[in-house]
Amino acid sequence: MRFVEIPQHDIFKNALLIAGTTGKVAHAQLFVGPIGSANLALALAFATYLNCTARKEDDACGNCFACMSMAQFTHPDFQLVFPRKSDNSAFENPIEDLELFRNCLKQNPFLTLEEWTNAIDYDSKQCQITKKDANKIIQRLGLKAFIGPYKIVLIWLPEYLNNTAANILLKTLEEPPAHTIFLLVSFNDEKILPTIRSRSQPYNIPPFSEVAIEQMLRNSYSNLTIHRTKEIAFLAEGNMHKAFQLAKQTVTDNFERFSNWMRNCYSGNYTKLILEAEAFHKLSTDAQKNFFAYALQHIRVILLGKLNHSITTSAVEAAFSKKFGLNITFIQLKEMIALFTKAYYYLERNANAKMIYTNISIQIVKFFKAPDK
Repeated sequence: MRFVEIPQHDIFKNALLIAGTTGKVAHAQLFVGPIGSANLALALAFATYLNCTARKEDDACGNCFACMSMAQFTHPDFQLVFPRKSDNSAFENPIEDLELFRNCLKQNPFLTLEEWTNAIDYDSKQCQITKKDANKIIQRLGLKAFIGPYKIVLIWLPEYLNNTAANILLKTLEEPPAHTIFLLVSFNDEKILPTIRSRSQPYNIPPFSEVAIEQMLRNSYSNLTIHRTKEIAFLAEGNMHKAFQLAKQTVTDNFERFSNWMRNCYSGNYTKLILEAEAFHKLSTDAQKNFFAYALQHIRVILLGKLNHSITTSAVEAAFSKKFGLNITFIQLKEMIALFTKAYYYLERNANAKMIYTNISIQIVKFFKAPDK
């Protein structure tokens, strides 16, 4: 990852470039930002820049051995530390998890904890960075840099350091070995141990602008139309990870499935709803989750339309949203949002898709048949 690959955030890029150029690099830096922000991408770009052997004025060269190894996250002076299964967190048995984490980063530098725990098939609540991880960090920092000049430790989600691990790292964070840099990347710094937070220089990274998301989508997805790119940028709400997920969706299929579903719910056609549930059950889990993500976005569009907000959608979606909005109340829209959110949650945990779809269909039919609708 290089700075040029990250749209927007020039203030942060310039501050990091000045620090790297002058050599006045804080030994512990905390990149805090919401999910889908550039906090991880900026930390990776900074790590690449610091150890680049042919730096340019405004970025790493991208061609030297250090840059190429950083692109694979295999630089010998770069440690990646991240939450993992609490019963398998030791570095002496990390090869499979580390390789999987590297692959996740290559595919998406805006990685979320949910995406990572899905990859390792584990509950995020049980993931930790443990005492063994902390001891291994200190052990490796005792070695000389292989190609240097810096030994860099990137801790992704330090809020998942357990208390023992955090206490082990405190002394090293306060007085690290020479030419050692800690880069901490967090979604919620309030959950980080205060003594860890106080020893780090903070960078509060904001969400992406719509313009920045459009730029990133144009660079990453050449098949998207201008209209679809603008639509995704609007719906993503500053979250680049969400924008990437939306870009992968088949919009036409999702809209047709959603609009037909709502029409059959409105008419109370249980025969068609059961057939739809069976067809939905045959989709892949990703397609099922993408559908409910689309449904949530479309309900949001309908809600904003009822409030007379200007919304960027296709003509056919806009026409459906306007008509549908006339036949449903704000309270019912709120209830549908809750239903779709729960559906996504249960699909994440491998619940039966047919039962989920059927149950929601029945409840939506009841909405439309309610006497006070």
